[in-house]
Amino acid sequence: MIPKEEELIAFVKARELANYSDIAKYFDINNSTVSDLINDLVKKKKVRVRKIGGSKVVLLK
Repeated sequence: MIPKEEELIAFVKARELANYSDIAKYFDINNSTVSDLINDLVKKKKVRVRKIGGSKVVLLK
């Protein structure tokens, strides 16, 4: 099930550091789907993505 925008933001807000893999596992979706969803939120300026090591971490703005 693909999460709604509000569900995705709530998940990121509940975790201090949410990376793409955490989001994919929690919602049972592919990492590529997570990437598409997060890119939409970045364009809407609701989140930002920071690369830490080999992980992309999602942070609320």
